[in-house]
Amino acid sequence: MSLFILGVVLLSESNFMLLLLSEVLVVVCVFFFVPSNVILMYMYFELSMFPILVMILGYGSQIEKINSSYYLIFYAALCSFPFLFVYFKSFFFISLVYFDFNLSWEMVFVLSLSFMMKFPVYFLHLWLPKAHVEAPTTASMLLAGLLLKLGTAGFLRILGCLSFVHNNVWIVLAFLGMILASFCCMFQSDAKALAAYSSITHMSFVLMALVFIIMSGKTGGVILMLAHGYTSTLMFYLVGEFYHVSGSRMVYYMSSFFGSGMIMALLFAVVFLSNMGTPPSLSFLSEFIVISSSLNMMKFSFWVLFVYFFSAFYYSIYLLTSSVMGKGYVNFSIWNVGFSVPLVFMMYNIFWMSVFF
Repeated sequence: MSLFILGVVLLSESNFMLLLLSEVLVVVCVFFFVPSNVILMYMYFELSMFPILVMILGYGSQIEKINSSYYLIFYAALCSFPFLFVYFKSFFFISLVYFDFNLSWEMVFVLSLSFMMKFPVYFLHLWLPKAHVEAPTTASMLLAGLLLKLGTAGFLRILGCLSFVHNNVWIVLAFLGMILASFCCMFQSDAKALAAYSSITHMSFVLMALVFIIMSGKTGGVILMLAHGYTSTLMFYLVGEFYHVSGSRMVYYMSSFFGSGMIMALLFAVVFLSNMGTPPSLSFLSEFIVISSSLNMMKFSFWVLFVYFFSAFYYSIYLLTSSVMGKGYVNFSIWNVGFSVPLVFMMYNIFWMSVFF
């Protein structure tokens, strides 16, 4: 995943400092999975915020980037420090990698707050759309493809604590995030903000898969993380390419996208069809596994999933139909189109059955 995202960044970015920051961020994200103790893991977890912050402040194009940076720092500080408090007050051994202690639900909630900010769950999500909208395309691809996965991987390390407490709070947060963020996508006029809220819906879906604490749910959640990394990276890449050649990210200005550059528009359509989970994409496989496990655990989840998929289909098809209708002309370079084709086919991985063997 890191090599895929870094390859897309190298193809789409020409600024040397942005490329250097991207490489530093990828290295930090890889080191997040290496440590054998929680303190080093937490250090790399927080260190990953600084390259993104420098990208937003240094290379954002609008003055609102300062406001988005304030949101990012505030949420990171507010949600991350309680993790250290619980860690040291509970007298954990410094060599622990996974938390599987019998703790009260209040302690588990505070412990997971830092990772839920990076998911992000719906009520801790306000920093994400602002950061995506104000960040350059490179930062958006890294933020959606890599940084959100750090929160999920960290939450997997403390998932053993949830087996001792009721997980109703997390299930409700996941359901609310899936529904409310999908509704927010319907009313977005900025294509980048729409892609950002779409990431929130998918990560809420991952949270629902993980908190059921059954093996099939965890498997589906991990595969959905992988599928979201491919899909969201290419979504922000294609929206960024449209912005670079047209000067706008407005959905209304994407009219007659299919008439301007057919190959680029078809790639755009394939990525958004994968975003809403159409077969044979990797998203479809993961969502099918998660739905099967969730219906076995909780029958009520059928109605929540029905509303979620209905709204997800709506905003994806809305963006596609907005691209088809109208008249206009946008000149896309053959270079970008030529490199986009293999990337999209990598997202539709025909060897997804290998995860079971």
